[in-house]
Amino acid sequence: MLRSLRRPDSRRPDIAPPALVRASIAALLLVLGYALSVAARTGLADVYAEPAKSYLQTKRDAGEVLTRDEWQALYGSLTRALALAPGDPDNLSELGRLHRILLEADDLDAGEISRYGDAGAGYYRAALALRPTWPWDWGNLALVKYQQYQDRSGVYQDALVRAVEFGPREPSLQDRVAELGASSWWALNPAAARAVLTAADRALERDAQSFSERSDAKERWRPLCTRAGDSFAHIKRHCETLGLT
Repeated sequence: MLRSLRRPDSRRPDIAPPALVRASIAALLLVLGYALSVAARTGLADVYAEPAKSYLQTKRDAGEVLTRDEWQALYGSLTRALALAPGDPDNLSELGRLHRILLEADDLDAGEISRYGDAGAGYYRAALALRPTWPWDWGNLALVKYQQYQDRSGVYQDALVRAVEFGPREPSLQDRVAELGASSWWALNPAAARAVLTAADRALERDAQSFSERSDAKERWRPLCTRAGDSFAHIKRHCETLGLT
């Protein structure tokens, strides 16, 4: 006797999703909620940061000095942006630049140089922890330490090395390293000295006349000429021109 074959009834009652599915959905909603929250905070951070960055750059391009009130307003905007987006290296770098500007004043005492420099260096180092191959932050960190008269510090010398290593195609950065290094040659360890020679050689190769005019003090070149040897052809040629070989 043949049994009748029945198809499964498509009108089965709904089955509640198992606990694992419900948990997965809840987790997905949490992730989406967090992502939306981060996006909102990042967008709000940009509302504070972008006008501050633009204003600061405009003042710098015009060669104008920030007033105390302007500095405080920019600092307030950037710190609010950083609180909303603490992982943004650009905001950290801008805060470093803001403190570096303070070091440019001619009437600072030792305490102010230490305080402003430490703050600026701290921001640059925090930015570099997030993007360790960004050459401009290395160059700016070196400049801050130079402005603090910390030529012998490992932070200063390592920053020179990293700026040269990560920024070979940044002409003005190479110029900065060469000029800083020439001014603090007496304090440099072998690695930093070689980085400075490399930067100076690149600068002379690119535009020998322009760079040498900015760094034309003969005595500043003497130690570089002594150490360069045949490994740095453009320095050797410039040293011959100066009669330092």
